[in-house]
Amino acid sequence: MSPPRVVCAPDKLRGALDAFEAAETLAEGVRRAGGEALTCPLADGGEGTLGVVCAAGAARRVEVDARDALGRPRRAAIGDCGDGVYLVEAAEAVGLALLAPAERDPRNTGSAGLADLLRGALACGGRHILVALGGSATVDGGLGMLGALGASVPGDTGAALLGELRLELGPARALFEGVELSVLHDVDVPLCGPDGAAVLFGPQKGLRREDVEPFDRALARLGEAFGGDIAERAGAGAAGGLGAALYALGAGARSGSEAVIELVGLRRSLAGAALCLTAEGSVDRQSAHGKTVAGVLAACRDAGVPCIVLGGRVSEDATAPLRALGALDVRAIGPAQRPLAEALAAASSELAAAAESAVRNL
Repeated sequence: MSPPRVVCAPDKLRGALDAFEAAETLAEGVRRAGGEALTCPLADGGEGTLGVVCAAGAARRVEVDARDALGRPRRAAIGDCGDGVYLVEAAEAVGLALLAPAERDPRNTGSAGLADLLRGALACGGRHILVALGGSATVDGGLGMLGALGASVPGDTGAALLGELRLELGPARALFEGVELSVLHDVDVPLCGPDGAAVLFGPQKGLRREDVEPFDRALARLGEAFGGDIAERAGAGAAGGLGAALYALGAGARSGSEAVIELVGLRRSLAGAALCLTAEGSVDRQSAHGKTVAGVLAACRDAGVPCIVLGGRVSEDATAPLRALGALDVRAIGPAQRPLAEALAAASSELAAAAESAVRNL
Protein backbone atom coordinates (compact mmCIF):
# COMPACT_ATOMS: atom_id res chain seq x y z
CA MET A 1 0.00 0.00 0.00
CA SER A 2 1.47 3.35 -1.03
CA PRO A 3 1.89 6.06 1.61
CA PRO A 4 -0.79 8.76 1.73
CA ARG A 5 0.12 11.86 -0.24
CA VAL A 6 -0.32 15.03 1.78
CA VAL A 7 -0.21 18.55 0.34
CA CYS A 8 1.39 21.06 2.71
CA ALA A 9 -0.01 24.47 1.74
CA PRO A 10 0.55 27.03 4.51
CA ASP A 11 0.90 30.78 4.66
CA LYS A 12 3.60 32.26 6.89
CA LEU A 13 3.42 32.05 10.67
CA ARG A 14 4.36 35.66 11.23
CA GLY A 15 7.35 36.13 13.50
CA ALA A 16 8.20 32.44 13.51
CA LEU A 17 8.25 30.85 10.04
CA ASP A 18 7.92 32.17 6.52
CA ALA A 19 5.70 30.23 4.12
CA PHE A 20 8.60 28.16 2.76
CA GLU A 21 9.79 27.20 6.24
CA ALA A 22 6.23 26.41 7.33
CA ALA A 23 5.65 24.17 4.31
CA GLU A 24 8.88 22.25 4.89
CA THR A 25 8.11 21.93 8.61
CA LEU A 26 4.70 20.44 7.83
CA ALA A 27 6.37 18.10 5.34
CA GLU A 28 8.81 16.95 8.03
CA GLY A 29 5.89 15.92 10.24
CA VAL A 30 4.16 14.18 7.34
CA ARG A 31 7.26 12.14 6.57
CA ARG A 32 7.72 11.17 10.21
CA ALA A 33 4.23 9.70 10.06
CA GLY A 34 5.07 7.74 6.93
CA GLY A 35 3.31 9.99 4.46
CA GLU A 36 4.47 11.45 1.17
CA ALA A 37 4.65 15.24 1.36
CA LEU A 38 4.18 17.78 -1.41
CA THR A 39 4.99 21.37 -0.39
CA CYS A 40 3.08 24.34 -1.77
CA PRO A 41 3.89 27.52 0.20
CA LEU A 42 1.28 30.25 -0.21
CA ALA A 43 0.59 33.93 0.48
CA ASP A 44 -2.54 36.05 0.79
CA GLY A 45 -1.63 39.02 -1.38
CA GLY A 46 0.45 40.68 1.31
CA GLU A 47 4.19 40.63 1.81
CA GLY A 48 5.86 37.48 0.53
CA THR A 49 3.47 37.08 -2.41
CA LEU A 50 6.11 37.75 -5.05
CA GLY A 51 8.55 35.29 -3.51
CA VAL A 52 5.98 32.50 -3.35
CA VAL A 53 4.85 33.00 -6.94
CA CYS A 54 8.40 33.20 -8.30
CA ALA A 55 9.47 30.10 -6.34
CA ALA A 56 6.61 28.17 -7.93
CA GLY A 57 7.95 29.09 -11.36
CA ALA A 58 4.86 31.20 -12.13
CA ALA A 59 6.82 34.43 -12.49
CA ARG A 60 10.34 35.62 -13.29
CA ARG A 61 11.91 38.28 -11.08
CA VAL A 62 12.79 41.56 -12.80
CA GLU A 63 14.75 44.17 -10.85
CA VAL A 64 13.76 47.84 -11.04
CA ASP A 65 14.77 51.06 -9.32
CA ALA A 66 12.39 52.16 -6.58
CA ARG A 67 12.10 54.16 -3.36
CA ASP A 68 11.34 52.97 0.15
CA ALA A 69 8.65 54.57 2.31
CA LEU A 70 11.06 57.34 3.31
CA GLY A 71 12.03 58.09 -0.28
CA ARG A 72 15.44 56.41 -0.18
CA PRO A 73 16.54 54.65 -3.39
CA ARG A 74 16.61 50.87 -3.44
CA ARG A 75 16.52 47.99 -5.88
CA ALA A 76 13.26 46.10 -5.85
CA ALA A 77 11.67 43.33 -7.88
CA ILE A 78 8.52 42.80 -9.88
CA GLY A 79 7.33 39.51 -11.35
CA ASP A 80 6.96 38.78 -15.07
CA CYS A 81 4.20 36.16 -15.27
CA GLY A 82 4.27 36.04 -19.08
CA ASP A 83 1.78 37.21 -21.72
CA GLY A 84 2.00 40.81 -20.50
CA VAL A 85 0.95 39.93 -16.94
CA TYR A 86 3.11 41.42 -14.17
CA LEU A 87 2.95 40.99 -10.41
CA VAL A 88 3.86 43.99 -8.27
CA GLU A 89 4.18 43.73 -4.48
CA ALA A 90 3.90 46.99 -2.56
CA ALA A 91 6.05 45.69 0.30
CA GLU A 92 8.98 45.27 -2.12
CA ALA A 93 9.32 49.06 -2.12
CA VAL A 94 7.37 50.56 0.78
CA GLY A 95 7.33 47.61 3.16
CA LEU A 96 7.27 48.14 6.90
CA ALA A 97 10.02 45.54 7.29
CA LEU A 98 12.39 47.76 5.30
CA LEU A 99 12.34 50.45 8.00
CA ALA A 100 14.03 50.39 11.37
CA PRO A 101 11.58 50.57 14.30
CA ALA A 102 12.57 54.18 15.03
CA GLU A 103 11.79 55.15 11.41
CA ARG A 104 8.20 53.89 11.47
CA ASP A 105 5.88 56.89 11.53
CA PRO A 106 3.01 57.12 9.01
CA ARG A 107 3.13 60.92 9.22
CA ASN A 108 6.53 60.78 7.49
CA THR A 109 6.19 57.76 5.21
CA GLY A 110 4.71 57.66 1.73
CA SER A 111 3.78 55.26 -1.04
CA ALA A 112 5.68 56.77 -4.02
CA GLY A 113 7.78 53.61 -4.22
CA LEU A 114 4.78 51.63 -5.41
CA ALA A 115 4.51 54.01 -8.36
CA ASP A 116 8.11 53.10 -9.24
CA LEU A 117 7.15 49.42 -9.37
CA LEU A 118 4.06 50.16 -11.48
CA ARG A 119 6.10 52.25 -13.90
CA GLY A 120 8.60 49.40 -14.10
CA ALA A 121 5.84 46.99 -15.07
CA LEU A 122 4.52 49.41 -17.68
CA ALA A 123 8.04 49.89 -19.10
CA CYS A 124 8.36 46.12 -19.48
CA GLY A 125 5.17 46.02 -21.53
CA GLY A 126 2.72 45.11 -18.80
CA ARG A 127 -0.88 44.94 -20.00
CA HIS A 128 -2.35 43.36 -16.87
CA ILE A 129 -0.75 44.35 -13.57
CA LEU A 130 -1.57 42.47 -10.37
CA VAL A 131 -0.82 44.64 -7.34
CA ALA A 132 -0.28 42.74 -4.10
CA LEU A 133 -1.05 44.93 -1.10
CA GLY A 134 -0.13 44.38 2.52
CA GLY A 135 2.85 44.87 4.76
CA SER A 136 3.27 48.54 3.88
CA ALA A 137 4.76 51.19 6.17
CA THR A 138 2.25 53.80 5.00
CA VAL A 139 -1.11 55.30 5.89
CA ASP A 140 -1.09 58.01 3.22
CA GLY A 141 -4.20 56.91 1.34
CA GLY A 142 -2.02 56.36 -1.70
CA LEU A 143 -1.19 60.07 -2.10
CA GLY A 144 2.51 59.35 -2.57
CA MET A 145 1.82 56.78 -5.26
CA LEU A 146 -0.70 59.00 -7.04
CA GLY A 147 1.66 61.98 -7.03
CA ALA A 148 4.54 59.90 -8.38
CA LEU A 149 2.25 58.72 -11.19
CA GLY A 150 1.58 62.31 -12.23
CA ALA A 151 -1.56 63.16 -10.29
CA SER A 152 -1.90 66.51 -8.52
CA VAL A 153 -1.97 65.82 -4.77
CA PRO A 154 -1.30 67.93 -1.64
CA GLY A 155 1.81 65.98 -0.64
CA ASP A 156 3.49 62.60 -0.73
CA THR A 157 3.42 61.45 2.92
CA GLY A 158 0.76 60.65 5.46
CA ALA A 159 0.96 64.15 6.91
CA ALA A 160 -0.45 65.52 3.65
CA LEU A 161 -3.74 63.77 4.39
CA LEU A 162 -4.36 66.11 7.29
CA GLY A 163 -4.44 69.27 5.15
CA GLU A 164 -6.74 70.40 2.39
CA LEU A 165 -7.35 67.68 -0.16
CA ARG A 166 -7.22 68.83 -3.76
CA LEU A 167 -6.84 66.03 -6.27
CA GLU A 168 -6.49 65.82 -10.03
CA LEU A 169 -6.08 62.20 -11.01
CA GLY A 170 -6.33 62.56 -14.79
CA PRO A 171 -2.60 62.26 -15.61
CA ALA A 172 -2.23 59.14 -13.44
CA ARG A 173 -5.31 57.51 -14.94
CA ALA A 174 -4.00 58.20 -18.42
CA LEU A 175 -0.91 56.06 -17.73
CA PHE A 176 -3.09 52.97 -17.47
CA GLU A 177 -5.25 53.42 -20.53
CA GLY A 178 -5.48 50.01 -22.16
CA VAL A 179 -3.93 48.36 -19.07
CA GLU A 180 -5.87 46.19 -16.64
CA LEU A 181 -5.09 46.83 -12.96
CA SER A 182 -6.07 44.29 -10.31
CA VAL A 183 -5.76 44.88 -6.57
CA LEU A 184 -4.82 41.68 -4.73
CA HIS A 185 -5.95 42.53 -1.22
CA ASP A 186 -5.04 40.47 1.83
CA VAL A 187 -7.71 42.05 4.04
CA ASP A 188 -11.31 43.02 3.28
CA VAL A 189 -11.14 46.28 5.22
CA PRO A 190 -12.78 49.55 4.15
CA LEU A 191 -10.81 52.78 3.89
CA CYS A 192 -12.01 54.33 7.14
CA GLY A 193 -14.07 53.69 10.26
CA PRO A 194 -13.50 51.23 13.14
CA ASP A 195 -12.32 48.53 10.72
CA GLY A 196 -10.38 50.92 8.48
CA ALA A 197 -6.75 51.55 7.64
CA ALA A 198 -5.88 53.99 10.43
CA VAL A 199 -7.76 52.36 13.31
CA LEU A 200 -6.89 48.73 12.63
CA PHE A 201 -3.39 48.98 11.22
CA GLY A 202 -2.06 52.47 11.93
CA PRO A 203 -0.67 51.72 15.40
CA GLN A 204 1.32 48.71 14.23
CA LYS A 205 2.94 50.96 11.62
CA GLY A 206 3.96 53.51 14.25
CA LEU A 207 0.94 55.83 14.20
CA ARG A 208 0.66 57.58 17.56
CA ARG A 209 -2.50 57.03 19.58
CA GLU A 210 -3.49 60.70 19.32
CA ASP A 211 -3.10 60.61 15.53
CA VAL A 212 -5.39 57.66 14.84
CA GLU A 213 -8.66 59.62 14.91
CA PRO A 214 -7.37 62.55 12.78
CA PHE A 215 -6.00 60.11 10.20
CA ASP A 216 -9.29 58.20 10.15
CA ARG A 217 -11.23 61.42 9.53
CA ALA A 218 -8.76 62.40 6.83
CA LEU A 219 -9.16 59.04 5.08
CA ALA A 220 -12.92 59.51 5.17
CA ARG A 221 -12.49 62.88 3.40
CA LEU A 222 -10.19 61.22 0.89
CA GLY A 223 -12.81 58.58 0.19
CA GLU A 224 -15.34 61.32 -0.53
CA ALA A 225 -12.85 62.97 -2.87
CA PHE A 226 -12.34 59.70 -4.73
CA GLY A 227 -16.11 59.45 -5.11
CA GLY A 228 -18.59 56.62 -5.51
CA ASP A 229 -18.36 53.64 -3.20
CA ILE A 230 -14.57 53.43 -3.30
CA ALA A 231 -14.10 53.88 0.46
CA GLU A 232 -16.33 50.86 1.16
CA ARG A 233 -14.93 48.44 -1.37
CA ALA A 234 -13.23 45.28 -0.16
CA GLY A 235 -9.56 46.04 0.35
CA ALA A 236 -9.92 49.83 0.10
CA GLY A 237 -8.10 50.18 3.41
CA ALA A 238 -5.37 47.67 2.57
CA ALA A 239 -1.80 49.01 2.80
CA GLY A 240 -2.86 52.25 4.43
CA GLY A 241 -5.43 53.11 1.77
CA LEU A 242 -3.46 52.09 -1.30
CA GLY A 243 -6.38 49.88 -2.28
CA ALA A 244 -8.71 52.88 -2.48
CA ALA A 245 -6.17 54.92 -4.48
CA LEU A 246 -5.81 52.12 -7.02
CA TYR A 247 -9.59 51.80 -7.29
CA ALA A 248 -9.67 55.53 -8.02
CA LEU A 249 -7.38 54.79 -10.98
CA GLY A 250 -9.84 52.21 -12.26
CA ALA A 251 -8.42 49.02 -10.73
CA GLY A 252 -10.58 45.99 -10.04
CA ALA A 253 -10.46 43.89 -6.88
CA ARG A 254 -9.49 40.30 -6.32
CA SER A 255 -8.79 38.17 -3.27
CA GLY A 256 -5.03 37.90 -2.95
CA SER A 257 -5.14 34.35 -1.62
CA GLU A 258 -7.31 33.16 -4.52
CA ALA A 259 -4.99 34.77 -7.06
CA VAL A 260 -1.90 33.18 -5.52
CA ILE A 261 -3.58 29.78 -5.34
CA GLU A 262 -4.31 30.02 -9.04
CA LEU A 263 -0.83 31.25 -9.96
CA VAL A 264 1.06 28.54 -8.07
CA GLY A 265 -1.24 25.74 -9.24
CA LEU A 266 -2.50 24.42 -5.90
CA ARG A 267 -5.48 22.71 -7.53
CA ARG A 268 -3.15 20.64 -9.72
CA SER A 269 -1.17 19.64 -6.63
CA LEU A 270 -4.32 18.42 -4.89
CA ALA A 271 -5.08 15.81 -7.57
CA GLY A 272 -4.87 12.39 -5.93
CA ALA A 273 -3.99 13.72 -2.46
CA ALA A 274 -5.30 12.04 0.67
CA LEU A 275 -5.10 15.17 2.82
CA CYS A 276 -4.16 18.83 2.73
CA LEU A 277 -2.62 20.69 5.65
CA THR A 278 -2.79 24.48 5.72
CA ALA A 279 -1.65 26.85 8.44
CA GLU A 280 -1.19 30.45 9.45
CA GLY A 281 0.06 32.18 12.56
CA SER A 282 -3.24 33.43 13.92
CA VAL A 283 -6.46 31.71 12.94
CA ASP A 284 -9.30 34.07 13.87
CA ARG A 285 -12.67 35.30 12.61
CA GLN A 286 -10.93 37.03 9.67
CA SER A 287 -9.49 33.74 8.44
CA ALA A 288 -12.74 32.70 6.77
CA HIS A 289 -12.90 35.98 4.84
CA GLY A 290 -10.27 36.03 2.14
CA LYS A 291 -7.26 34.76 4.06
CA THR A 292 -5.11 31.91 2.75
CA VAL A 293 -6.75 29.13 4.76
CA ALA A 294 -10.17 30.04 3.32
CA GLY A 295 -8.80 29.87 -0.22
CA VAL A 296 -7.19 26.50 0.47
CA LEU A 297 -10.44 25.15 1.89
CA ALA A 298 -12.29 26.22 -1.26
CA ALA A 299 -9.72 24.48 -3.48
CA CYS A 300 -9.86 21.34 -1.35
CA ARG A 301 -13.66 21.31 -1.43
CA ASP A 302 -13.58 21.47 -5.24
CA ALA A 303 -10.99 18.68 -5.37
CA GLY A 304 -12.73 16.46 -2.81
CA VAL A 305 -9.66 16.47 -0.55
CA PRO A 306 -10.07 16.73 3.25
CA CYS A 307 -8.25 19.68 4.78
CA ILE A 308 -7.04 20.43 8.30
CA VAL A 309 -6.34 24.00 9.39
CA LEU A 310 -3.50 24.55 11.86
CA GLY A 311 -2.72 27.79 13.67
CA GLY A 312 -0.14 29.16 16.04
CA ARG A 313 -3.20 30.32 17.90
CA VAL A 314 -6.88 29.66 17.19
CA SER A 315 -9.57 32.00 18.48
CA GLU A 316 -12.89 30.62 19.69
CA ASP A 317 -14.84 32.35 16.94
CA ALA A 318 -12.72 30.88 14.13
CA THR A 319 -13.61 27.19 14.22
CA ALA A 320 -17.27 27.24 13.21
CA PRO A 321 -16.84 29.47 10.12
CA LEU A 322 -13.91 27.39 8.88
CA ARG A 323 -15.78 24.13 9.43
CA ALA A 324 -18.63 25.64 7.44
CA LEU A 325 -16.15 26.15 4.61
CA GLY A 326 -15.24 22.46 4.74
CA ALA A 327 -12.41 22.13 7.28
CA LEU A 328 -12.12 18.61 8.62
CA ASP A 329 -10.59 20.09 11.77
CA VAL A 330 -9.20 23.38 13.07
CA ARG A 331 -6.38 22.97 15.60
CA ALA A 332 -4.00 25.14 17.57
CA ILE A 333 -0.50 23.69 17.44
CA GLY A 334 0.28 24.56 21.07
CA PRO A 335 -1.14 25.83 24.37
CA ALA A 336 -3.05 29.11 24.21
CA GLN A 337 -2.03 30.73 27.49
CA ARG A 338 1.69 31.40 27.27
CA PRO A 339 4.03 34.27 26.40
CA LEU A 340 4.28 35.15 22.71
CA ALA A 341 8.05 34.69 22.67
CA GLU A 342 7.64 31.15 23.96
CA ALA A 343 5.02 30.33 21.32
CA LEU A 344 7.21 31.69 18.51
CA ALA A 345 10.22 29.71 19.69
CA ALA A 346 8.20 26.48 19.76
CA ALA A 347 6.36 27.02 16.47
CA SER A 348 8.59 24.85 14.30
CA SER A 349 8.60 21.77 16.53
CA GLU A 350 4.89 22.10 17.34
CA LEU A 351 3.87 22.54 13.71
CA ALA A 352 5.78 19.41 12.70
CA ALA A 353 4.22 17.48 15.58
CA ALA A 354 0.73 18.63 14.59
CA ALA A 355 1.31 17.49 11.00
CA GLU A 356 2.61 14.12 12.18
CA SER A 357 -0.44 13.64 14.41
CA ALA A 358 -2.83 14.58 11.61
CA VAL A 359 -1.36 12.02 9.23
CA ARG A 360 -1.22 9.25 11.83
CA ASN A 361 -4.91 9.81 12.51
CA LEU A 362 -5.87 9.49 8.84
